[in-house]
Amino acid sequence: MTKVIPWLVISIVFFVADSINKAHSASGASAGREQQNSMDKSAAMDNAMSMHGSTSTGHDWNEDDIRVLRRLWIGSLPDTPPGNSNAVADSPDAVELGQRIFFDKRFSANGNVSCASCHKPEHYFTDGLQVARGIGTVSRNAPTVVGASYHVWFFHDGRADSLWSQALGPLENSLEHGGTRSQYAHLVYADKTLRQLYEKLFGALPDLSDKSRFPVDAAPVRANRAAIAAWKIMKPADRKAVTQVFVNIGKTIAAYERKLNPGASKFDRYVEAAINKDQAKMKSLFSDTELAGLRVFMFKGNCMICHNGPLFTDYGFHNTATPPRTVKLYDFGRYKGINQLKKSEFNCLGEYSDAKEKNCDELKYLVTHKEETYAAFKTPGLRNVSKTAPYMHAGQYETLSDVLKHYADPPSTKVGMSDLLPVELDDKDLVQLEAFLHTLDSPINADPELLGPYVP
Repeated sequence: MTKVIPWLVISIVFFVADSINKAHSASGASAGREQQNSMDKSAAMDNAMSMHGSTSTGHDWNEDDIRVLRRLWIGSLPDTPPGNSNAVADSPDAVELGQRIFFDKRFSANGNVSCASCHKPEHYFTDGLQVARGIGTVSRNAPTVVGASYHVWFFHDGRADSLWSQALGPLENSLEHGGTRSQYAHLVYADKTLRQLYEKLFGALPDLSDKSRFPVDAAPVRANRAAIAAWKIMKPADRKAVTQVFVNIGKTIAAYERKLNPGASKFDRYVEAAINKDQAKMKSLFSDTELAGLRVFMFKGNCMICHNGPLFTDYGFHNTATPPRTVKLYDFGRYKGINQLKKSEFNCLGEYSDAKEKNCDELKYLVTHKEETYAAFKTPGLRNVSKTAPYMHAGQYETLSDVLKHYADPPSTKVGMSDLLPVELDDKDLVQLEAFLHTLDSPINADPELLGPYVP
């Protein structure tokens, strides 16, 4: 394969850095988000300068290398960014209510599906399946929710711009939970515990006792004709009241998910040793294969163009020439996701958002060019990546080895333009790179009581 010349890599990464900064920009946003923006851009700049290689060898890292390693270190992860569009994002009561709902199978059409059906704690909050299964089978893989509070966009195509609006999608998707917003509002209304928690957070629920006025199964969901018909006969004020309850359910789920973050891994302990120039500690932590894999990741593999920062993601979208799961069903990714996001009643600028307009710059300044969004999907983080197989947006690859082979020798893209740069990686490099990725395994950084159904 053609070898990429350093100046080209540097110019491309500087462009990526600028794109990251624009994607995260939000004038008047919180200090936490601003800190993340600065960190992401600085990381990309450092990555650009290191793509052409390093003068160091073995465990002898030079100062430029240490700076890059520090950017990847979990210790550089800032505090959880505030949920500007979610007024209860950091409320302990919202966390409790959200945890209760997350594991509650009653929040589905058949009483058999909960959020935890596809986001299992024992699978790093994924499900281990090629594509997610709820009431039916969807067309995409279930991503982890661990660390999701640091992201700007949600779903593989970024069709939601907040954790709470993301949570609402599966609840009414006919193939996932399959229920309706009025069903969930009635459930909260009828359950004494859920109702008390809800009203403590949001005030009194509307009186839903008149089921002719508030049908049990009503929502603007195209796949459910009966629900649509029931929704249309409701008064606008009643529809809004039900929708507000639905939105608040999503905001409590988001409050719970914000408590789930990655913990320190062997890689992070290695970086600490490198920062302290503790050669003995570094050698005790990393095998020769893992060390070689880290160097492939940082330099030869060009991996850090997209996988940078403490969560190993640029939070952006890329066309990586991933083949479709089925020949007859091609996924256009971000291109369609943008249109759904802009039309969503639950986006940052919508009436159900608690954000000020100045906190919604990401939405106002979306990159909408077809060339940049066609068949592009969100860059996943790599922490605990060994635990989240299968891989890619539709689980196209069963193993990490399969994924690495794809990037070493990618096919031509069927739609749009591939963002992948050519690299020269042999089989040994790939084995080493996979060994390094396993050093990113870690426990979830959360109260153990949050890693299962709520226990009073």
